[in-house]
Amino acid sequence: NAGNTRELVVYGQSQGVKMQVQSQLSARSAPVQAKMVVRPHLGKMVVSVRGFPARSLSAPLARQAVTVQRLQRKLVVQAYTNGSAPEKTSQPMNIVFVSAEVAPWSKTGGLGDVVGGLPVELAKRGHKVISIAPRYDQYSDCWDTSVVVNVLGEQVRYFHAIKQGVHRVFIDHPWFLAKVWGKTGSKLYGARSGSDYIDNHKRFSLFCKAAIEATRALPFGPGEDCVFVANDWHSALVPLLLKDVYQPSGQYKNAKVAFCIHNIAFQGRFWPESFKDMALPQKALDRLGFIDGYSKVFDEKSPLDDDAKPTDIMGGPFDKLNWMKAGILASDKVLTVSPNYASEISANAEKGVELDNYIRQVGGAEGIVNGMDVTEWNPKADKYLPINYDKNSVFEGKAAAKAALQAELGLPVDPTAPLFGYIGRLEEQKGVDILLAALPKIKNAQVVILGTGKAKYETLVKGLNTKSTNFKGVVKFSAPLAHTITAGADFILVPSRFEPCGLIQLHAMQYGTVPVVSSTGGLVDTVKEGTTGFHMGAFNPDRMDSADADAIATTVGRAVQVYSTPKFRDMVKACINQDLSWSQPARKWEAILEEVVRGCTAAPAKKASVQTPVQARQALGV
Repeated sequence: NAGNTRELVVYGQSQGVKMQVQSQLSARSAPVQAKMVVRPHLGKMVVSVRGFPARSLSAPLARQAVTVQRLQRKLVVQAYTNGSAPEKTSQPMNIVFVSAEVAPWSKTGGLGDVVGGLPVELAKRGHKVISIAPRYDQYSDCWDTSVVVNVLGEQVRYFHAIKQGVHRVFIDHPWFLAKVWGKTGSKLYGARSGSDYIDNHKRFSLFCKAAIEATRALPFGPGEDCVFVANDWHSALVPLLLKDVYQPSGQYKNAKVAFCIHNIAFQGRFWPESFKDMALPQKALDRLGFIDGYSKVFDEKSPLDDDAKPTDIMGGPFDKLNWMKAGILASDKVLTVSPNYASEISANAEKGVELDNYIRQVGGAEGIVNGMDVTEWNPKADKYLPINYDKNSVFEGKAAAKAALQAELGLPVDPTAPLFGYIGRLEEQKGVDILLAALPKIKNAQVVILGTGKAKYETLVKGLNTKSTNFKGVVKFSAPLAHTITAGADFILVPSRFEPCGLIQLHAMQYGTVPVVSSTGGLVDTVKEGTTGFHMGAFNPDRMDSADADAIATTVGRAVQVYSTPKFRDMVKACINQDLSWSQPARKWEAILEEVVRGCTAAPAKKASVQTPVQARQALGV
């Protein structure tokens, strides 16, 4: 540092890193005189910003200094994770993701993370990628395109941003913006879970039609020659519209569409009367029609009570419309987010939630394990950690995070005490009721629970603070605490009754934290018993079973016994030494979409070359 000069030093083996730094600095007009030093450094690339204390800066320069610090973190991640560029395709595709969520703009769960991360990796591989989502809020980094189209008699506008090579498109209409307005974290579909907005069928009918029109209305759109990827029930009308409306009239004749199931429990079931608002031909009822035994559709007029289960109101039969069923039957390919979940949802009516027959009818679903965001979740650059670390310093870094976590929550600061963390929604799907029932049986360990959800579970979690000095419950959403738990815990608990893929266990392993998981869905594909984690077995999907609580306590006991042995250190190393990014999943996505678009004969071999984390460990013989 000298006066107002900051020095950015880059160590690396690639001029591409130097160019990337210069580009980033130029784009941000940062107050930096960058001295580029490119040197070999143990085969790695290291980026550092040497700065002076913020207190010596004027307010404008202090704000700009923060920009430089953020740039540093971003470049550190890029240097370590993107040291070698992904292979480029020789036949790029026009890929259009249609999704009700896209992180970081909108997210209630894993769907937003997938549509936030996967398109970026496909763009790196040379494809032209667009994601289209509703504009739920005033996104400061997205601009009005001034393009307006009429959809279902409504004027719809498009907002746009380009991020990491991906065109991010947002559909602007009061049905989205006025409904949610500033509450995009949890109220996209209703005021609360089990109480959907009464007009969701109109909102997402408009969304699906506007998403298709975007491809030819926007100047940067691919036109009609593209492959759509529709995601979950909210965009399930995209394949139906293409097959029953557009293609019969000679439009989008070459377009293909894949439909990805992220959670089959949420299907978009509506009363038949809603069909009149959807502007679909009568033949669309063949795919939409459905019969179930529920006397409600769980909307604002007939919400699902927190303490009730859908099975409590069985009767019927009742005629319904089922959007996910239509998406399955109308798409060219059905996908889901892990191979094991693909097998589960086509196996029987219980795990397929009454759609198993339709999945088998179209030849089954193909599963691809999700990747994760290694920019936000990276211990080498995590701004919430007291000490950043990597695989070479994992034990030192985790020890510092653990001490900080114990001190923050009021736990005894004891490095020898095995610490278990739970991060997630407080509801039955995530198994929090089973975990709470197991706690009295857990000995010689500390347990931290972080989350929000149903009121009765929030009360029980808050009450943990008076039960034992070794148990702490925090009922709030807190990104800093979630990151600190992920790094500071020795083990992460994932006791889900069902889990399509799961991200918590991926985040944990990225930080060298050992998962303790139920044996369901993607948890089977991502956590290898005795190597990268512990399995508790499958849990009763419908009710609280004392045997499941015993299974949690027993497995935690096994983990406690391993904690003080050399095997635990081996498990930590096995966890953190994996590539859990989107790099490999994107290769399989690419192969499947090539198969859908062109019938590519090389696709099966490319798909087979992509291994799940568990398969990768098995291939190594561990």
